[in-house]
Amino acid sequence: MKKDKNAMFRSLCPVATGLDVLGDKWTLLILRDMMFFHKSTFNEFKTALELMPSKMLSNRLKKLESLGFVSRQKGVLNKKNVHYILEDQGIETFPIMVELAVFSTDFFYDHLGDTYTGLVKTRMKNDKENYINEMTGGYRKFKENLVL
Repeated sequence: MKKDKNAMFRSLCPVATGLDVLGDKWTLLILRDMMFFHKSTFNEFKTALELMPSKMLSNRLKKLESLGFVSRQKGVLNKKNVHYILEDQGIETFPIMVELAVFSTDFFYDHLGDTYTGLVKTRMKNDKENYINEMTGGYRKFKENLVL
C-alpha cells in the first residue's frame, strides 16, 4: 500500500515542508555519509559515529526512498547486498549540508574546535560553489563506477 505523500506534510509552508522531509536528527546524516564517504549499504551506515539505531536507520532509508532522494538496488555480484544510491534530489541536499556546516562552524566553534572545521573555514566558506560542484561531481562519478 503506497503512502499519500501529502499526509506527511503539516502545512503548505516551504520551510515546514523541508523540515518534514529533512528536519529529523538522522536524515541529513545518512545523506552526509552517502555524499562525503560514499557509503551505500546498511552496514556501512551503521559505522557512523552517531550510532543510529538499526530500526531508525531502516525507517529513514525507506522514507528517503519513498520521497525519491535515494534508490534501492540489489547487488549483482552479491545478491544479499542492498545498495542505496543518491538520486538527483538527494544530491541536491548537499548545498544545505554545506550551509549547515558553515553556520555551525561560525556559531559553535567552541564545541567543534579544529577537528572538522578546517575544510569548512576554507573551501566551504570561501570557495563554496566550486567545492559543491567538485563534491557532487565526485559523487556522480562514484555512482557511475559503482559495481554492485
